[in-house]
Amino acid sequence: MKDSAKREVSVPCKAPTLSGRMQKTRTSITRHSRDLTAEFGFSGFTIEQVCERVGISRRTFFNYFPSKVDAVFGHDSDAMPEGFIERFMAARPKGITGISPTLLADLVEMSVERLNFDEAEIVSIHGFFTIAHREPELLQHMIQSGPKKEAEFRELIASREGIDPQDPLLSSLLHLLKHTTHQAIEAYVAGSGQRPLAEEFLELMGRMQHIMGQPLRRNNND
Repeated sequence: MKDSAKREVSVPCKAPTLSGRMQKTRTSITRHSRDLTAEFGFSGFTIEQVCERVGISRRTFFNYFPSKVDAVFGHDSDAMPEGFIERFMAARPKGITGISPTLLADLVEMSVERLNFDEAEIVSIHGFFTIAHREPELLQHMIQSGPKKEAEFRELIASREGIDPQDPLLSSLLHLLKHTTHQAIEAYVAGSGQRPLAEEFLELMGRMQHIMGQPLRRNNND
């Protein structure tokens, strides 16, 4: 089935504030788009079917998303607590230069806040990305948009810390947080949600912190 929507992709870090009703409609469009993808594959359903499930017109759909693929991926801000980026930026201690001594703690706090925001939605997104890897069109979108989002977040941290966005430390730090978050979600799913997702994340980060606290070189006298 063909989709006449434009293919242009635009995913800002922070979307304009919506009313409660509009926010509910936008998240509903994304949820049903993902459900249909899981049921029929990305090319196996139309925008009209999404509209029917949500209870909106085709015109209303395009007020929220420029294309079906954008609807399936949704807006990043829908899974973010309001103002949590601003809180991260304001948490940097005053009167210091270079990387702050609270950077890791502030990034962990930011991650915990997001993980606590909506556990069910986060697990749903994680499962959706697993499906997306089997869909060429969705995979292409991920390949195009993923690095851009990571670069935007890296630049956000760099601007807070006053360092070069290409500093390899930032890449390593973000890779650690991303990988640990994925592991936490998998542990949460495997445990049927018996422990909060944020607890799974904090335990894994604690173990990582413990191992990274070891000496970098062996003592030759040992």
